[in-house]
Amino acid sequence: MKVTKIRDDVWKFKGVGSVYLIRNPDEWILIDTGDSADRKDLILEIRKIISLKKIDIVLLTHLHHDHLGGLDLFPNAKVFASGVELRDYIENARSFHFYVSPEVDRILKKKAKALKGSGWGLKVLKVPGHTRGSVAFLDEKRKLLFSGDTIFGGGIEGRVDLPNSEPEKMGKSTAMLRKLVIEEGLGLCPGHGYWEDSQ
Repeated sequence: MKVTKIRDDVWKFKGVGSVYLIRNPDEWILIDTGDSADRKDLILEIRKIISLKKIDIVLLTHLHHDHLGGLDLFPNAKVFASGVELRDYIENARSFHFYVSPEVDRILKKKAKALKGSGWGLKVLKVPGHTRGSVAFLDEKRKLLFSGDTIFGGGIEGRVDLPNSEPEKMGKSTAMLRKLVIEEGLGLCPGHGYWEDSQ
């Protein structure tokens, strides 16, 4: 697993999927929790910075397995995803085209809460396409955009051929994110691929 410090208080853990750790003055936040294949490495690398028990918040860009594999590693964290994504998962998890462990399934169904418009110093952006309820997170202070699987490094568009994709909406979502990156000079923090800092 490759670890990159992209700001003084933001780290990227790159395995099959990417996990981002943010240190706010009063809390520690994770964006996505990676693929189950990376669990051991993720535990080792995060522990070099902070105890897993001290992670306060987990924010999920969407509910595919390669973004949920470590969800159960953070017992004290509050978990958030978009309301659309949580409803879709509860009603028909098979449409997400993946398998999760029983413990991750329990967290998603019993513990996870719906995201609001903003919080934790992050603005929540609705970006349907890769899934119906995909979101991105904009950190205006740090000038970072956490794009999930909507756009990857190099501006590559995410997949829209999965059972819960909305291909007809992907173009608008990717155009919005690309415009933000260019006009605001944001560093792009994708769910897969490399990190790009436009500054």
